[in-house]
Amino acid sequence: MEILILGGVLIGGAMLALDLALAMILASVVVLGVLAFVPMHLIAEKAVSQVSLYPLMAIPGFIIAGELMNALGMTRALGELARQLVGRWRGGMGMATLLACMLFGGMTGSGLAETVAIGSLMIPMLVAHGYPRPFSAAMIAAGGSLGPIIPPSIPMVIYASIAPGVSIAALFMGGILPGILLGLGFTLVVVWRTRQLGIVETSAGQAGEASLGRTALEAIPALVVPGIIFYSIFTGTVTITEASALAAGYVAAYGLVRRRLTLRALMDSGRSTLVAVGIFGFIIAAAGPFSFLMALQQAPQLIGQALMDFSGGNASLLMLTVTGTLLLLGLLVEATSLVIILAPILAGTAKIAGIDPLHMALVSITALMIGVFTPPVGTNLFAIVSISKEPIEKVAREVLPFAAVAFVVVLLLALAPWLTTWLPHLLAQS
Repeated sequence: MEILILGGVLIGGAMLALDLALAMILASVVVLGVLAFVPMHLIAEKAVSQVSLYPLMAIPGFIIAGELMNALGMTRALGELARQLVGRWRGGMGMATLLACMLFGGMTGSGLAETVAIGSLMIPMLVAHGYPRPFSAAMIAAGGSLGPIIPPSIPMVIYASIAPGVSIAALFMGGILPGILLGLGFTLVVVWRTRQLGIVETSAGQAGEASLGRTALEAIPALVVPGIIFYSIFTGTVTITEASALAAGYVAAYGLVRRRLTLRALMDSGRSTLVAVGIFGFIIAAAGPFSFLMALQQAPQLIGQALMDFSGGNASLLMLTVTGTLLLLGLLVEATSLVIILAPILAGTAKIAGIDPLHMALVSITALMIGVFTPPVGTNLFAIVSISKEPIEKVAREVLPFAAVAFVVVLLLALAPWLTTWLPHLLAQS
C-alpha cells in the first residue's frame, strides 16, 4: 500500500509539473504520515546522510575543472586540435566537433557543461564552413550526451554512490567503449547528413593557421587532465574525489603559471560550480528519504521480481524491457533525477536476475542519456537552442537521426554484455 502511495504521489507531482525533487519530498512526507511508527524528522536525517556520501565530493571538482578550462581557453585548444586532425575531410568539421565533444567529455563528466562550452566554440566555426545552424546545434546537443558516458561521469559517480555492488572505477572503465560507439555512430550521421545536404565546406584551409604540431603542443595541457584522472584512479594512488581535486588544482595551477587565471574568471567559475552543485545536491538530498522508504517497503526487490516474472527469467528479454522503460522515462524526466531514483531498483533487479550489476548500470545510464538531447525535457537541447538562437522545432528535427543511432547502440549494449564488462574485467585481472 505504502509503495503505491509513494509512487502515486511522485507520478502525480511530476504530472502537475512539480519539480521532481519536490515531488520526492512530498511523497516521502505523505508516506511518513501513513507510517506512524517512523518519525517525521527522518526526512532531514536521510537527506543529510545522502549528500554526505564521500564520493559525491568528486562532483564539484569535475565541474570547476571544466569551468576553469573554458575560462582559460583550454577548451578552444581542444577544438582547434580536433579541427586540424579531421577538419579537412568531407564532413570534417562535423567530425571535429564530435571529437571535441569526446575529448571534453573525458574531462568534466557534465553533458550540459560540455554542450554549452562546445556549442559556444564550434557553432560559429560550423556555420562558417557551410553547415546549417540547426544541424550544427543538433550535432552538439547529441555530442553533449557523451560527457556523462565517457569517463569521468557525474551520473556514474551518483549511481555508484547510491547503488551497492558497483565501483566508480569499474563504471568509468566500462563507459569508454559505449562512449566510443556512440561517438562513431554520431559521426556516421554527420557524414550522411553532410552528403544529403550537399555541404561543401568553405574555409577548410585557413591561411596562416598554426601547424598541427604547434596546435597539438598547445592542447597538451588540456589533454593532461584526463591523464591525471585515469592514472591516479586506476593505479589506486588516490580516490575518485581526490582525483577530481587534483584535476581542478592542476587546471588552476596552469592558469596561474600562464598568467591567464584572473580573479574574475575564478569567481565566475566558482559561481557556476556552486549553482550546478546546488542543483545536484538538492536532487540527491530529496532522494535520500525517498530511497529509504523504497528500501523499507522492499520496492527494489518487488520491482525486480516483477520484471523477472514478466521476462520469464530470460536475461536478454529482461534487459530489453528495462532498456525500453528507461528510454521512455528518459524522454519525460530529467536524467540525473532518474539515476538517483532508479539506481537502487536497477541494482536490485540485476541481483535478482543474475545480471552483472556493471552491465545493468552502464546500459541504464547510456539509455537515460538519450533523453538529454531529445524533446520534451532534453537539457542539452534547450541549452543549445539558447546558444544557436534557432527555433527548437528545427533543431529537434535534426536531432532525430542522432537519437535513432543512439537507440541502436543502446540495444546493442543491452544484448551484448561484453561491450560494457570486457574492459573493466580485463583491467581487474591485470
